[in-house]
Amino acid sequence: MKTIYVESVIHKNEKRIKLVFKFDPELVKQIKQLSGARWSQTLFCWHIPFREDYLTYLAEQSGNFEIVYKEPPVQLRGGLKASNIERRKINVIYNKREGLYYIKIPFYKKDEIKKLEGAWWHPGAKVWSVYANQENRHQLKEIFEQSNYILSFIKDEADTPKKTISKKKPIPELVEKKFEDEMIIRNKSHRTISTYKSLINSFLNYFQGSKIKILPAEKIREYILERLDVDHYSRSYQNQLINALKRYYEYVHDREFEDFDLPRPKKRQRLPNVISREDIQKMLDITRNQKHKTILSILYGCGLRRNEIIELKLQDIDLNAKTITVHGKGDKYRIVPIGKKLEQQIIKFIKSYLPKQYLFNGQNGLQYTGSSIGKLVKEKGRISGIKKTVTPHALRHSFATHLLEAGVDLRIIQKLLGHSSSKTTEIYTHVSRTSILSINSPLEDMDF
Repeated sequence: MKTIYVESVIHKNEKRIKLVFKFDPELVKQIKQLSGARWSQTLFCWHIPFREDYLTYLAEQSGNFEIVYKEPPVQLRGGLKASNIERRKINVIYNKREGLYYIKIPFYKKDEIKKLEGAWWHPGAKVWSVYANQENRHQLKEIFEQSNYILSFIKDEADTPKKTISKKKPIPELVEKKFEDEMIIRNKSHRTISTYKSLINSFLNYFQGSKIKILPAEKIREYILERLDVDHYSRSYQNQLINALKRYYEYVHDREFEDFDLPRPKKRQRLPNVISREDIQKMLDITRNQKHKTILSILYGCGLRRNEIIELKLQDIDLNAKTITVHGKGDKYRIVPIGKKLEQQIIKFIKSYLPKQYLFNGQNGLQYTGSSIGKLVKEKGRISGIKKTVTPHALRHSFATHLLEAGVDLRIIQKLLGHSSSKTTEIYTHVSRTSILSINSPLEDMDF
């Protein structure tokens, strides 16, 4: 006689009967014949829909197997029901500002929810909303409490915004606080501050026990050369190390820092990686997820940097003025326009995903990360069959280049990109296909 252990559970917000048994092909075949039987990778077992008479039902279906209950059922009012553990709690979020209740429900209850006033399904957030009135409140209690659920009406935290404290990395003990304070006063970016602190901390660790303020210039020069030889820093990182030391001595020790005859490595002049309009269209066509499509649309449609898009907040989107306020590098703000198509895409996304503070959130409601944006863009490029490596910055380059090809003035493009210098923007004149394709090769004058 084979044994099946049964237990009532809530799986994916739905009441189910869990079936646990030692693997046997014949037994699996019999289980598959049960109505609504499904295999769960998360529970790692078979399960069937819950029914009030599941004890009798399983007994009637039993062939050559014995049913053993892992958890003894208890007698409640109304007859034999599941254990007290199954009285699961469902939170109903009350948003006073919007006048709505938001609720996540078991799938089998959707038909009852649809009948409530103002019922609306938000697929991105996987949540229902209904009007927050007494009638709906009463109906929700009727729907769920008779099914052994406990409803809890709670206030939406978005109605009472709390002051968020950003989690900063602990300041290295060896870096003087004065150095960080001076950089903040001079409006250095968070990334620059973090990089400079790391470089200076390594420097101070190396010269522990030495009088840093009067450290001979030759010693500092030797340290820099050794770092370049040992760590094989890139050209940009070499410049950052020299800049960090220069700022450190200037801010903390009021000492003019010479470059000690160190050659400043020049950056390689690389042409921007530009994706064609046709390839970007392919990426948008194959993207079905509303969040992913909105991210791609804003990156290309507004020319935003990766960090700028993850810092976007709902308050930055002005749908009436059809603009986005962008918090750029060096705490500089700029306003970029959004066209009608992008406006419609953003509205559709907001209605579906219901963002609260930041426009884009990752798992568990946390702010979307730069690495997630990068992986998303790269993967969409790969699936679209684009041979180039597609990055968020490549979409920004494409935005600028395609505007230039369309005849938009270079100064306007500079403002849209948030470039401080026009020289940075001028690089796009080297990749504009319009100017290049208008030139005839000398070969065209030859007869052959």
